[in-house]
Amino acid sequence: MGDAFTNGVEPWGLRAPREIRVLVCYTVEAAKEAIARNSVMEIIAGQGMANFFETGEAIDSLITNGHLSENGESMLEITETGRQIADTLSSAIPLLLRERAVKAALYATTRMRRERENTVVIEKQEMGYTVTCTMNDGDIPLLSMTLKVADKLQAKMVREKFLDDPILVYRSTIALLTGDAVVSHINSRISIDLN
Repeated sequence: MGDAFTNGVEPWGLRAPREIRVLVCYTVEAAKEAIARNSVMEIIAGQGMANFFETGEAIDSLITNGHLSENGESMLEITETGRQIADTLSSAIPLLLRERAVKAALYATTRMRRERENTVVIEKQEMGYTVTCTMNDGDIPLLSMTLKVADKLQAKMVREKFLDDPILVYRSTIALLTGDAVVSHINSRISIDLN
């Protein structure tokens, strides 16, 4: 039977509360902007770097001690003392975990920015769903497209793929519509070379 505080932790993961607090500071610092508490939990606990409960306790402790601040929307920011912890003690954390934390934090903040700057509206129809994806440049829509899909799962998949890289969707659409893309059909695959 597993221990509740080691469940979900990979063999190379952290178990000491002090190390987990340092990793939390390091992760929030790596984000370079406010990052959602849930994102930090997913980065650390979701990837097996530390236990879910221990990660939550580490965040709470860091907030209580003034190393992190949390706004009403559960967004975390590092304070100057938290930054000092990340800078001075990060060498106590294995390089593999630091690299994963940085990569995941940057992805999370990029994803949050994409969700703020672009919109995806999913609407149930009599048969299936429509998904309207809009890429914006500030207040100006650059691209808006509505797709009809069979079910909610497909609608969510379209949303996720669009928000993963809306610029790629935009470039591909422009290239296809202007004839600047080279399209080749190999077996059942379509390959688009954007040049």
